[in-house]
Amino acid sequence: MAEPAGIQADVVIVGAGLSGMIAARTVLAAGLRPVVLEADDRVGGRILTEEILPGVPVEIGAQWIGDTHERMFALAAELGVDTFEQFDEGETSYELGGAGVLRGNEFHSRYHDELAELERVLRHLDELATEVPVEAPWRAPRAAEWDAITAGNWYDDQGLSPIARTLLEICTVGILAVPTTEVSFLHLLFTIQTCGVTSELLAESEGGAQTTRFTGGTGEIPRRLAALIAEYIVLNVPVQLIEHGVDRVAVHCRGGLVATGRRVIVAVSPALAGRIMYDPPLPGVRDQLTQRSPNGTAMKAFFVYDQPFWRADGFNGQLISDIGPARMSNDACIPGDDHGLILLFLEGDQARTYGRLPQPQRQELLTAELVRHYGPVAAQPLAYVDGEWSEREWTRGCYNANLGPHVWTNYGSALAAPIGAIHWASTDTATFWSAYMEGAVDAGERAAREVIDALSS
Repeated sequence: MAEPAGIQADVVIVGAGLSGMIAARTVLAAGLRPVVLEADDRVGGRILTEEILPGVPVEIGAQWIGDTHERMFALAAELGVDTFEQFDEGETSYELGGAGVLRGNEFHSRYHDELAELERVLRHLDELATEVPVEAPWRAPRAAEWDAITAGNWYDDQGLSPIARTLLEICTVGILAVPTTEVSFLHLLFTIQTCGVTSELLAESEGGAQTTRFTGGTGEIPRRLAALIAEYIVLNVPVQLIEHGVDRVAVHCRGGLVATGRRVIVAVSPALAGRIMYDPPLPGVRDQLTQRSPNGTAMKAFFVYDQPFWRADGFNGQLISDIGPARMSNDACIPGDDHGLILLFLEGDQARTYGRLPQPQRQELLTAELVRHYGPVAAQPLAYVDGEWSEREWTRGCYNANLGPHVWTNYGSALAAPIGAIHWASTDTATFWSAYMEGAVDAGERAAREVIDALSS
């Protein structure tokens, strides 16, 4: 990596997550010199792979790509990172509405009508989402109406049975990592539209957003990408101030490093971008936007066993529960490795509540949940690890920025629009698969094109 010193570049990039490094590589290919300033001691941002046991990687951060994530498939192929399909064979285990733990077939048989209700609402959401232009959601014909209510308000008005309403809540929080009462209905429709349809968001089989994983862990993507541009990356340099003029920027970091350039791309979430000082100050609409763009709250917890015992019992490793602590889980096993890995998700209120407990207490409660679903053998893991993203200084939450009521219509135009020599990137600003790695690449490429066009003209 580059050594801290006074640095001159054409384009200064704040953040060495996927968006920032994609932007750096894109401007470099156009003949411009970048420098990437990263506050953390690693690259990757919201991508983080750790070894829970020697040779057994787990994804504390981003983990999957889906069938329509063409940019990520192409990037993985270019970097030499192989992929494999998410395991999805067997029954899901359900624990909803006080009915106890039910196997998937029994649950679907007992609650056939409730699942039909849920499907009806999902299809209606797909229809409404087509009215939302992803480049400008505030211009949707019913933007004012939809932005005035929360997704939870709209769900409550659909006349759903308790089981269907609970499933809808669990599925939505699994995407946004905030309760539906905190997010604008327009924002939910925007999210659906950037991803295609609800089935692509929610499905883990063909066509969904969680169909494919990376051999060696998702962290291989930023690691290998960083190796290609290592001389342009500086770590451990939190940006504190951006001075900007018509065609010149000076980016000041903690420790005294100053990087100067003709343009700057701020490739961090809006909430973190709002903590940087700007001279002259940014327009009020941009500052007000960042005050109203909180990150979601998410935590992943991994249990490792000597084998995936749930598969022998006909389970696919997925559970759905309204008791918790986790609302959902996944089989996280690695092909070619005999260990059984199961991943539990805590998102929104679950992450806020259980993420603040001491880890041994949290592990004990999650173990009890696994025992309810998969039997006493689940009480004997070989290893356990978890990670809560709002505690991480240079991330402060996952998976994405979530806009509450009245934010899109009053401030949304400032989300990605350049301000003089300042450009914005991060998956939060994407118009294709926002909140996903695919969106991070989309945003990095878009910001880089803006800079290239500006400097070439």
